[in-house]
Amino acid sequence: MNFRKSLTDTLRKEDGQIALILAFAFLALLGAIGGSFLYRMRLEQRAASNYQDSVKAHYLAEAGIERATAELRNDNNEYDDLYESWALGFKETWEEGKYSVYYEEKEESKERLGIFDEAAKININAVGMNNYNDGWTPYEISLAAIEVLNKKLSSDVIKAIIVYRYGPDGAPGVKGVDDDEDNSLLQTDGIDNDADGKIDELDEGIDEPDEFRPQQPYGDDNPFDTVEEIKLVPGIGEVIFNEIKGYLTIYSYDKNLDKEGKLRININKAPPSKISQALQEVGMPAEKAEQIAVNIVDFRDEDNFPTAYQGKYGIERTPYINEVMPNFTTSVRVAVEELIEGGVEFLKDKIKGEIKKKLKEKMKGIVPVLEKEIEKSTSSKEEELKKGVQRIIEDYQPLKEENKIITKLFRLLGDKTAQAAEKKPPKKAKIEIEIEWIELFNPYEVPCEIGGWQIKTSLGTRALGGKISSRSYRLIFNMVIAMPGLNIGKEILGDNKDTVILRNKRRNIVDKVSYSSYGLPWSAWEKNDPRNREFASILPGGSPGFRNWFWMPEVGEGKNKNDYSSFYVKDKPFANIGEIGFIHCEEWRTIRLEQGGEWQILDKITVADPPEKPVQGRININTASKQVLEALPGIDSILSQAIINYGNSKKRPFNEIGEILQILLLARLGSNGKDDDKDGYTDEEDEREAIFRSLSNLITTRSNCFTVISRGEVVKNDEIVAERKIKAVIDRGSLPIKIKYYRELSED
Repeated sequence: MNFRKSLTDTLRKEDGQIALILAFAFLALLGAIGGSFLYRMRLEQRAASNYQDSVKAHYLAEAGIERATAELRNDNNEYDDLYESWALGFKETWEEGKYSVYYEEKEESKERLGIFDEAAKININAVGMNNYNDGWTPYEISLAAIEVLNKKLSSDVIKAIIVYRYGPDGAPGVKGVDDDEDNSLLQTDGIDNDADGKIDELDEGIDEPDEFRPQQPYGDDNPFDTVEEIKLVPGIGEVIFNEIKGYLTIYSYDKNLDKEGKLRININKAPPSKISQALQEVGMPAEKAEQIAVNIVDFRDEDNFPTAYQGKYGIERTPYINEVMPNFTTSVRVAVEELIEGGVEFLKDKIKGEIKKKLKEKMKGIVPVLEKEIEKSTSSKEEELKKGVQRIIEDYQPLKEENKIITKLFRLLGDKTAQAAEKKPPKKAKIEIEIEWIELFNPYEVPCEIGGWQIKTSLGTRALGGKISSRSYRLIFNMVIAMPGLNIGKEILGDNKDTVILRNKRRNIVDKVSYSSYGLPWSAWEKNDPRNREFASILPGGSPGFRNWFWMPEVGEGKNKNDYSSFYVKDKPFANIGEIGFIHCEEWRTIRLEQGGEWQILDKITVADPPEKPVQGRININTASKQVLEALPGIDSILSQAIINYGNSKKRPFNEIGEILQILLLARLGSNGKDDDKDGYTDEEDEREAIFRSLSNLITTRSNCFTVISRGEVVKNDEIVAERKIKAVIDRGSLPIKIKYYRELSED
């Protein structure tokens, strides 16, 4: 009993201990489960908090993008510049979060925060690598000119970038096909459209840069869809890409809008009325604007018929009225006995001798062409002169004896008629002579046909014919001889005043000029610049057949008496807006595109066709780096630095592209003592404008596309607990504003 009881007690005791152990084990298990649950809860809570912070950081980064979009939308300046608020960046704190679109030098990051102008970069879908340029399209911006690319890439790799976008056949569009059907136009437009150094070759327009259209590709063309795609070009990897990507874009484009946001006019197609209106909008007087407008039309067209608008006539490669002699008079007295003996030949010699004597007196010499005209005109009047001589002889010879007796009888009877008849006739006859001339001058380097042309004055019309050689004269000579009882010839010019009109065979007015001489004899009206519509001087004798006494190129752009550098008429379309500097506007003057010149008109014009179509790849000279500027034709490291210094010195931008002409160094080709354009003249105005012409179509001062990199951060207890970056490309040139690229960036 005792043993059993003892055993029972022992078992009961052990069961209690086991139960206790089990209880403790159970409690421990529950504790472990609870702890694990609490830990997992804590992890979940932290994960949820992290996710929440991450979402907050993302939205903060997006807030930066929205703020940047608003900044760009509200930026209404006519320019974009690195001194503007959008370029300086911004950041803002919200409770426990903040966003930043602001670059700090101390930060090291693969992607810099901020807003970046895409027009400050090279558009790899638009540029080329050729050395030739006519200033036609951004294809003439050279990818090979960027120093950093030259250091990192061989010329073959740079060429491969261009070829990559043309697809497997290596040609823009479909190889060997005129995809855009402009071959007939491009091979006759007088422009080096493909930047190959040749103008109007037979195949120009086939497999040419203008057939590559990133938005609507032809054939197998393969435009870059992102800048990152350039890594697929052989020879470019991740490392090199990261070093060159800051210079490249696919987004830049420029609208053909002026500072007021109005569409520019195409000077290759606009009528004179629209051109004149545009010029007047920049302050040009109406009369001058109208003359320049017709000159622009006649510079570009090939018909050689002057354009007329508002009483103004354009300048073509034609002759012009250069000098007018309205009233050169003299007289000859000849003895009747000499006429009886010498006849008409004697009178002709007497007339020619007297004219030459008077001309020599007034002109200090007589030119061969005038002597020839006097001889020709006198000889042509021989038959009429014979009649005049015969009349003089008949009227002036003494009375016969039988007539004297009859006359005496009548005199005794007091007949007054008989008394008059009995008087002795004079021994000499007086002959009045007037010569006139209108001189035409062809100042161009090519002969000018004038067959079927006319000179018209208030007294009649004179037909013209033949041609005038290069830089030669044509004298339209006229002689009027007044003999007793007979007038030979007819005046063509009014002695006191007249208007002289030169018309071509289509009866277009080529030149029109008036004078008022107040009856002064022997005085010729002369022009300085033959293209001018007014006479510049009046002086005795004139200068028929040779250069006018008042020929003074130095009052304008010319350097000396032989300077014809401003007489250029292209008769082909403008290749760039800089060519407007060739347009004649005043005496010995073309439009001046240089410091202090008339460059404001450049903001109103374009050669883009149609103007409504944006131009890919123009570079913003306000925001581009030194390296990118050097990709422009004619811009080296010295000039690129001068462009940057110009903006930095003023802390303000170029307001319009023409303002770049305020940089004196841009005109250096016109001050180096060389004939840079090989036209026979050195240091002329069109050489000073040459660099600008080549880049005038390729630059802008306002941009449309911007890359924004924004960072959002959540900060707790002075510790960043979440961070996100977003990269977006904003196109503010579209309505509404578009996001052309959007990506959340991975951590640096």
